[in-house]
Amino acid sequence: MINQLEIIQKATFLLENKNYVEVKNLLLNFIKNSKNIKIDIKLYYSLYIAFDRLKEIKNAKKYLEKCLKINEKNYVVLNNLANIFLKEGNLAKAEEFYLKSFKLKKDYLIVIINIAIFYQNTGNLKSSKDFYLKAIELSPERISIYFNLSRIDKNFLDDKKIEYLLSLMKNKKQEPAEMSYGYFLLAENERKKKNFYLEIDYLEKANKYSFESMKEINKKTLNYWKRIITKKYNSFEFDNPLKSSELKNYKPIFIIGLPRSGSTIIEALLTSGNQKIISLGESNIFNGIIAKNFSDENKDNINLQFVENKILEIFDNINLNKKNNLFVDKSLENFFYIDVILKIFPNAIFINTTRNIKDNIIAIYKQSLTKLSWTHSIKDILNYTDNYFKIMEYYEKKYPKKICNIKLEELTFNIIETSKKLYAFCNLEWSENILNFYNREDLLISTASNIQIRGGIERYDKKKYEPYKELLKDYLNEYKWLN
Repeated sequence: MINQLEIIQKATFLLENKNYVEVKNLLLNFIKNSKNIKIDIKLYYSLYIAFDRLKEIKNAKKYLEKCLKINEKNYVVLNNLANIFLKEGNLAKAEEFYLKSFKLKKDYLIVIINIAIFYQNTGNLKSSKDFYLKAIELSPERISIYFNLSRIDKNFLDDKKIEYLLSLMKNKKQEPAEMSYGYFLLAENERKKKNFYLEIDYLEKANKYSFESMKEINKKTLNYWKRIITKKYNSFEFDNPLKSSELKNYKPIFIIGLPRSGSTIIEALLTSGNQKIISLGESNIFNGIIAKNFSDENKDNINLQFVENKILEIFDNINLNKKNNLFVDKSLENFFYIDVILKIFPNAIFINTTRNIKDNIIAIYKQSLTKLSWTHSIKDILNYTDNYFKIMEYYEKKYPKKICNIKLEELTFNIIETSKKLYAFCNLEWSENILNFYNREDLLISTASNIQIRGGIERYDKKKYEPYKELLKDYLNEYKWLN
């Protein structure tokens, strides 16, 4: 009989090779057949890793809790439990467990950065800054920490720190992601000096390194956005039509569109009314299910029962209250999947956030959007935007009563009337309280707009992106909507 140590060693090897299902089956089978053996914490922790990578959050949490029963002072376990509480939306527990981990090991860099990000995303900017500074003390050569801190404190980077960053980028071996953050910081420094040509040069380098940081994944997803889903969004064939669905009575609100178009403000407004509405944030549920099983260019069929089962599984993992059939989802790419969504959620509605398109394109290019493969060059942004326009035109004709367009300019110039329009479309009761969304203590924002909207809604600056319009001049003939 194989002993526990050999099983753990085998599981470790399988985890290194990303064979998560095999790890799960191996270890669960060992536990089942080992009634009188004391299970080692390493075995439970390996099970946690496998379930976490498989996005089976409930089971991941279960085995972390078993680890904690064995050793309640394991700072790594406490940090990872905090991550799960955060995914569940339990902010109080997440904070509690992050701080427990930190108190046990004051130089544990991972938890220090996690706490800094947690406080940043919940609006406690002073505490966030304190923890970022602790992180810099421990890891002074990690450029990404400077990048995050500079978003909170616009005056943090002085000439001395810029010189230090330049020396790091020149003399120290840095990962592509770290180089990307460095160039974004240099670009922002030049923007402050109004050296726009040099800023643009740094932005180009920043986006190039950002793409390189996950090159193979980015190439694959970019191909999907360019050549697969854009050809199939209006020709899905549906297998296993849902005769009776557990989801048919849900009334979700999907926020769709391009990044940097006001979607985070819309999300905050919708979740700040008298009626308690949960936001799933950028869950990417539909894209995660469909893209993974639909990457073959020759495949057109979608199994609706499979999609529903996956969604129910995700809802169960995040402990979504099924009695509350109303929720918000801000996965902006869902405009590709409107037909699919309405098959699953027939009562769904869509808020399409828009703004001046030239401003929008430049705002995307200037932002570090590491997880979006199409945002790292003007050419790819324009291609994606062109497809967005074509697809939205198709769906607005097909489902005119299901889609509401909210323009960022109108929202900032006339917040009361525009928010009333938004609430009326969603059949929600409007109140003046929603206008004070930025004062909410439970407002969790993990997008690039986090710091920006916590000061309230500022009037749209029509001249902000004028110095960058040269970036688009070579494409004016190719894309008529740019004129």
